[in-house]
Amino acid sequence: MMQNITATKEHQGSRLGEIPDGWTTPKINEVFQFINTTSFSRNQLNYDADNELFYIHYGDIHATYKKPLLDFEIETNIPRLINEVELPNSVQYLKDGDVIIADASEDYEGVGEAIEIKNLNGKAAISGLHTFALRDLDNKTVAGFRTYIFKNPNVKKALKTIATGSKVYGISKGNIQKFKIVLPPLPEQQKIAQILATWDVAINKQEALIAQKQEQKKGLMQQLLTGKKRFAGFEDEWEEVRLKNILEYQQPTKYIVEDDSYSDSNKTPVLTANKSFVLGYTNETEGIYKALPIILFDDFTTDNKWVDFPFKVKSSAIKILKLKNKEFNLRFIFERMQLLHFNKTDHKRYYISEYQYLKFDCPKLKEQQKIAEVLTAADNEITALQQQLQKLKNQKQGLMQQLLTGKIRVKI
Repeated sequence: MMQNITATKEHQGSRLGEIPDGWTTPKINEVFQFINTTSFSRNQLNYDADNELFYIHYGDIHATYKKPLLDFEIETNIPRLINEVELPNSVQYLKDGDVIIADASEDYEGVGEAIEIKNLNGKAAISGLHTFALRDLDNKTVAGFRTYIFKNPNVKKALKTIATGSKVYGISKGNIQKFKIVLPPLPEQQKIAQILATWDVAINKQEALIAQKQEQKKGLMQQLLTGKKRFAGFEDEWEEVRLKNILEYQQPTKYIVEDDSYSDSNKTPVLTANKSFVLGYTNETEGIYKALPIILFDDFTTDNKWVDFPFKVKSSAIKILKLKNKEFNLRFIFERMQLLHFNKTDHKRYYISEYQYLKFDCPKLKEQQKIAEVLTAADNEITALQQQLQKLKNQKQGLMQQLLTGKIRVKI
């Protein structure tokens, strides 16, 4: 992947940072035309295959589409506009290569987040609420590179300077039209796009392999945890058990996060519910939960997590579950809980008073341990693949930083 790349020291001054000789800094409206967008709300969207018009919502650019190119052959989570909605006469349909930019964000990091449309293959799609839709004016950019224009770190930094607002940051059309971007020559754009696409292929293959392994584990769970498939040597009848006779729970004391990233001074993870698993880190050493492993139960989402590292807790919604009966294997119970149906009542939280009466059939301890070993091995394989995936993503991110700023140049 790296053989066509070389370092360069030739730079010229620019308000967007130092750029290589031969690169330009045109205004956006000199490179792209703005096509019409629409402003339909979430309640006018669904994922019904009977609805044929795809809709690009700014919220999905921030939260759903994790890749620079929105490939309609790969991405399955694109909403559609319900058929009952009447389209304006001014509607313009998207084409391959169009760039969609979110014009609003709840934080500075999301300002100017962009995706490029790929592989529509006859599908109809429009750009929606809080977006700008850009189309190449006169072949000044190449397909596959356009989205990376807005991922250049110097461009992203400059975009933040034109965002306004307090709780929500927005970019006006007037401001972004005159905003300058960084453009390599067309052959160099093509080469950069090809290099980054090679990394995307590797990332996509790794993600597909992980998804395959996760589905295989789900199949194992359905077979092993319900007794449909049993290992040789185990013939005892399974008996019905209730969670209240297996687990006890502890309500942790809430804690304030000191830092959002790990550091030598802030080493202890702080866990939360209903957002991200690790919310941040602290340097507090007193009161860290160390009696591990345990199960964390989120009574808002009914999500269960397996934890085997010291931590503190921020959210009162998290319950710490541990064994109170030595006739059970905690890992088996954790895996079996993934198959339970949590029947929500009118309130939003699923209280311990309800959870404790859930029941299921359970084998004796040795068979529990065998099942737990097999499922843990499956998890370990998935974790190793996920670590490899993250390594690929980190490598691509580092390469982007170099290529898009011209710190290293491709050979044409």
